[in-house]
Amino acid sequence: MKLSQHIPVLFFLLLIVSACSTPGTLTTFDDLEPADLTAEELIAMVPNYSETLLTISGSGRAIVSEPGNSERVTLQFQSNRKESLITVRNSVGIEGGQIFVDSDSLLIYNRIDRIAEKVPLRDSRLSSVGSIASINILDLINYTFEADDVEQIYNDRDTFVALLTNRTILNISKADGTILEVVHAIENYNAPYSRIEYDGYGTIEGFRLPRRITIYSRDGESRAALLVQRLDVNTELPELSIILPDDVPIYRP
Repeated sequence: MKLSQHIPVLFFLLLIVSACSTPGTLTTFDDLEPADLTAEELIAMVPNYSETLLTISGSGRAIVSEPGNSERVTLQFQSNRKESLITVRNSVGIEGGQIFVDSDSLLIYNRIDRIAEKVPLRDSRLSSVGSIASINILDLINYTFEADDVEQIYNDRDTFVALLTNRTILNISKADGTILEVVHAIENYNAPYSRIEYDGYGTIEGFRLPRRITIYSRDGESRAALLVQRLDVNTELPELSIILPDDVPIYRP
């Protein structure tokens, strides 16, 4: 049995919380008006900390829901702009495993069953929830885009709706420029997820970041939800890696 199919508790794994609504994709702009706003003006509104927010670490409670199954776990995470390390514990505090994410692969370690597997980020064998773990946590918490990525901007009463050149749709708060939702056009974009929802923004050492994030799987049938309980920014991190016991081999596809 493949590790990626064997341990849903590890697949988070990744982050988030609340929102039990059925995933929905904005497929028409008929009810929206073009916004009198340039891409550069929109970019100036949206928090972009890619040059100043270099590391994060923290912990939270997560709910992983997929058809016929729901699990609650606690997690600790550390991330820089290149790598993420996630440690997962069950409701009674037993460590279930770790995930290490770099630019091109996942190393997944199931401590209970003593098995590890290294898979490409776009491995089609990953479960729908497992594919969510391919997102770097720091990039997830501070989602960014450039003016050149914007094809059209619309608006309704409370939000700007940006259509990007890769057909991604961003819902952005008019009040403070925070990103509320990211929707991918799955048929046109090879994303491991279909939608991300952001909520509960707060300011931490000058950085405005979400406390609640929900990610929906590519097929929309599974979701991972994280409530961030502790978050530290720009602290020095140890080397991010998983130290495997000598008798635990790494399986590769």
